[in-house]
Amino acid sequence: MDTTPIYELRERLRAAGIAGTNLLTEDFRLKRAYEAFKPLEAASPVFAKLGQMTTQLLAPECQNVQGALLDALTLADAVICTLGVVEIKGEVEQLHAAYEEENTGSTIVNAPCSVLRQLLEALTTSGGGHYASVCELHDSQPQLFDDYRVKYALVQALGASYAELADKVEEWLRESRDRAILPLLYHGFDPRGKKEMVRRVNLIDALAGAEANDFYLRMLEEAQKEIRQAVIFALRHDQKNVPLLMDMIKTEKGKNKDAVFMALASIEDENARACLEQAAEKQPETVLKYLINAVSSWSAELVEKICDKVLERFDRAGDPAKLDKERLNEIAIPYDLVLAMYGKSHPAIRRCYQKLLKRKERINSFLDKWREVYPYSWHCDVIDSDFWYFRKQKPIPIERGLDKILQQSLVVNPDADLCALALELDLLSAAVTAKLIGDEDCVDWLENKISTAKYPAQCMNMVVDAAAYIQWDENKNTYQIYGRALRLTHAKKFMDWLKRHASEETDRILMQWLPLHDKELCHEFGEYFYNRALQVSSGGRSYLGYMKQCGWTDCKGLGVHYIKMHPNEISSWETCYFLRELPGGAAAIDEEYKAVCEMIDTGKIRVDARSYETFKKRMMSI
Repeated sequence: MDTTPIYELRERLRAAGIAGTNLLTEDFRLKRAYEAFKPLEAASPVFAKLGQMTTQLLAPECQNVQGALLDALTLADAVICTLGVVEIKGEVEQLHAAYEEENTGSTIVNAPCSVLRQLLEALTTSGGGHYASVCELHDSQPQLFDDYRVKYALVQALGASYAELADKVEEWLRESRDRAILPLLYHGFDPRGKKEMVRRVNLIDALAGAEANDFYLRMLEEAQKEIRQAVIFALRHDQKNVPLLMDMIKTEKGKNKDAVFMALASIEDENARACLEQAAEKQPETVLKYLINAVSSWSAELVEKICDKVLERFDRAGDPAKLDKERLNEIAIPYDLVLAMYGKSHPAIRRCYQKLLKRKERINSFLDKWREVYPYSWHCDVIDSDFWYFRKQKPIPIERGLDKILQQSLVVNPDADLCALALELDLLSAAVTAKLIGDEDCVDWLENKISTAKYPAQCMNMVVDAAAYIQWDENKNTYQIYGRALRLTHAKKFMDWLKRHASEETDRILMQWLPLHDKELCHEFGEYFYNRALQVSSGGRSYLGYMKQCGWTDCKGLGVHYIKMHPNEISSWETCYFLRELPGGAAAIDEEYKAVCEMIDTGKIRVDARSYETFKKRMMSI
């Protein structure tokens, strides 16, 4: 369709406005433009309306010529705006979102503006409750964090004033293994900056490795304090840095010098090995700290040498329960010994597990005695050491610590020999991880373990610990563990087993594992989460996100249950937002609000009268 007459008509209408309406009856150019436009009136109702308005304008009996001219001109402008088009030469190609994600990371997630805005605001501004809201969204709607706008905000959040949020964001970005954020991490990097720059270096280290060696060397010239330590440690990726690191042993001091040794411990180099072995002769416990994150093959052998020395000293000491304070310090088994085994699959490390477990009764006896003498010391606790200073309780047995370390080692390094070791030693959390990695149907085995356990709740916690590292990736259409694809042909059976051992922790795992593209499965689990939300003592707030992701729309009874569980919090904004976030449409939410009010009005739920009035006012304002 030729739309040229529309443009000509608009030009003549504009000219008429400039010349004045008194000359309209003599404007033959306008009349000619209108005659050319007439055939288009049959093509569209809006064209017909424009023609009708132009006819009125040209009629001698028109009472308000000025108004008619403005109306016709306005409509002509509006019509032309809708005809705008941009064209380029070439063939039309289909856009593949997966390709864009793989190559640029520039994906846009289909999400409500209100939710996305809330997330972006929480990541980029300071304020109370941001940490909780971001973590809740990450648990309930992890796909939001694939959006390129959110990735940009995540990099900004590395400098958040609330350190826990910044650390959590760093953890998520590291686990995502998303190299698309590297340009954002390089941009505006300040080697003299604050904690944000340390987190950036850590992520560049994890995502780019040796590729960023030139960057590390440039930043080393000006880097200070913690940033310098992180940059020095990143030099471990390139063997060419060994001479530089050996020289830095003489020039660096304190924590910077420790970073130099830790970098050397991860390099496959004989000079680096000789340097660490020499240091271990004088200060074995100090060298253990350097070996915790070491990835070189010889570092595992050095860990075994130190382990043998520690155990030799321990074996000579006799019954730990009868030792005095001085002798306890002499034979102490530092928790760094277990931490140094993390992630390593060398035969030397496997022997360390066996040697420590062989002595578990005596080691646990020693740990009990150590806690008796040093009630707030975590020097010999192998996991959760950061918290022992504040809590006086029975120390964690050595076998539980080894189980945790081996399980986490399998997450980052799914080595076949380590998997076999986990099953051989019968360490539950590690064994579950090994079976899941091997795509083994382990439900009957697990049921037997739980049913025969002395402390079944503790065993379930170990199972949850293992399953928590696995989640369904909707974009890649596969299960993943620590950024790697994982085949789980028995996932549904495992999920059904978790349902039989329901807790809020297992339900969180179920949501992680649920393939959201499977509508039938989503309906099944939507109903399950709905019933669970009506049972849990917390009120079920986390379940709202689960139900929405499953497409569940029934919210009957959820608000009433929440108020029953939190009657003293009815006036809080959190209660109002809970009702607002219920699954289902506005009508269903309104019905639930009325049900809550009815329960309170009839005295079935007792709340403070003033708080109740505040609640109703806030609900009206939302």
